[in-house]
Amino acid sequence: MSDISDITSKRRRHASTGNDPVLLALGNQIRHARLTNGMTQEELALVSGVGRELVIQLENGKPGVTLGKAARVLAVLGLQLTAQER
Repeated sequence: MSDISDITSKRRRHASTGNDPVLLALGNQIRHARLTNGMTQEELALVSGVGRELVIQLENGKPGVTLGKAARVLAVLGLQLTAQER
């Protein structure tokens, strides 16, 4: 019989999120738009020409995604990236 700590250590972990509130808000908008359009992360990635991992990074507010790739995902969802003064 396996020890409970063995089972816990093998359990799949959910993706962590970033800590930048702006990126987290962007990720929430992307996730909401994707779900509203009835798309899976895989479908969005395929139509956008990016990998599923990139969609996951965007939705979780992770830094490091290039603007060009983010813009492609946003365009598929009918969204755009804009800059505004704070």
